[in-house]
Amino acid sequence: MIKSSPFLFIRIMYLAFSPGGKYILSGSTDSTAKLWQLDGNLIREFKGHAGYVFAVAFSLDGTKILTGSQDKTARLWNLDGKLLKEFIGHSNSVSSVAFSPDGTKILTGSRDKTARLWNLDGVLLKEFKGHTFYVSSVAFSRDGARIVTGSWDNTARVWNLNGVLLQEFKGHSGAVRSVAVSRDGSKVVTGSEDKTAKLWSDIVIPLEVFLKNNTIDTLTEQQKIEFQVK
Repeated sequence: MIKSSPFLFIRIMYLAFSPGGKYILSGSTDSTAKLWQLDGNLIREFKGHAGYVFAVAFSLDGTKILTGSQDKTARLWNLDGKLLKEFIGHSNSVSSVAFSPDGTKILTGSRDKTARLWNLDGVLLKEFKGHTFYVSSVAFSRDGARIVTGSWDNTARVWNLNGVLLQEFKGHSGAVRSVAVSRDGSKVVTGSEDKTAKLWSDIVIPLEVFLKNNTIDTLTEQQKIEFQVK
């Protein structure tokens, strides 16, 4: 008779490639993140979280990683496994993490219905409030000036770094589980439990682009306030 193993039901919750494509990072229900070579050999294990590791991310230079956990914290590590900083403040699981493009800030999304922006020293810079259910996904625009949040309230939102809501995307009939911003920052794609992905355009565009194309009337009221347009 084969005995059941406590590891039989371990699940991989999130995966990420390193920027150079040399490594894979995984987050798991065994409360660890693991760094792997492409041939499947385990390089390093990151231990310390007290709950499932729901989210992982590499910095763009590939020298650091982020982990987000059921234990309500995010953690910043270097690749040799040293813990650099613990980010404490969320009141529920951290379900998504992201590095800013310049590597100086991190973004966390949580089941406490908020997203939070931090510096690398663990200082909270801004809290983004407004979603009515879990924040399940977060992303930066490529210029680092905007963030996008996806939520179980069936919406996605675009914010500036000061916490001003610039736009809300409504249309999904299920939780928005994943968000991404196009390279030029003009589009957002959302993936939902309603079995669809939706592409949204004309967002997170700098003011000078609106002016150049004579499309100032397409600015939302929030954007007009932000850009001080009358």
